[in-house]
Amino acid sequence: MNFQEEFEANRLQWNARVESHVASKMYDVPGFISGDTSLKKVELTELKNLEGKKVLHLQCHFGLDSLSMARMGADVTALDISDTAIEKAEDLNEQLGLNAKFITANLYDIKKHLPAEEQFDLVFVSYGAICWLPDLTAWADIIASYLKKGGEFYMVEMHPYIYTLDWDRFTPEYHYYNKGVYKETVTSSYADDTPMELTEYFWVHSVDEIINSLMKKGLSMTKFREHDYQTYNCFDNMIERAEDEFVFKDVKVNIPYLLEVKFQK
Repeated sequence: MNFQEEFEANRLQWNARVESHVASKMYDVPGFISGDTSLKKVELTELKNLEGKKVLHLQCHFGLDSLSMARMGADVTALDISDTAIEKAEDLNEQLGLNAKFITANLYDIKKHLPAEEQFDLVFVSYGAICWLPDLTAWADIIASYLKKGGEFYMVEMHPYIYTLDWDRFTPEYHYYNKGVYKETVTSSYADDTPMELTEYFWVHSVDEIINSLMKKGLSMTKFREHDYQTYNCFDNMIERAEDEFVFKDVKVNIPYLLEVKFQK
């Protein structure tokens, strides 16, 4: 896999986002420190009875969801490519007296940092993660290899349809099926208005590619659901139609915003 330039550019742009994300209203770190969970209502319906469970959280950003699960009694190991994000996650972990473990690494290098014999009850992925990955076959292999027999993979992700759109005109601009890497200039963050001038690389993966990459590794799908709202106010021109349900103000028809899946080994 020869995407080192792309991965490094993405690492740098995620490093650049961390400070503003920590300070943003969207992530609400003060509320989290005071006891609020960062997990949203969609995933809270599934993330129950975590006491004593071993959880692997892939692409954890600065760790709020990881630490939320640790607060629920899970034994959490979490990974992210951004060293700045992991430093903040570790600071919060220490400040809150939790025992989550954090790894700074490219997802595809995880086996250099986490022993292959480690086995988990749950592997968790959420919100804007897999668009940074070129190869879902290798991603699914990592998930399957770290799940114990009977363990579950659970993901709540941006629906691939959203990534096909020009978000100013709401017309298709990107291929729905994976046609390779896209390169764009980042001028602001989804969490606030902090200006930036950085390069990002991303990939669009269809529902077909996501589902089949996991099934080909022997995992059995136990839940599939599409949601017609976003749980974060993370795009321009959104309105909150109900609590924690955001939709594009200028789109008058139902479209899929989130994809929720669960698989069992």
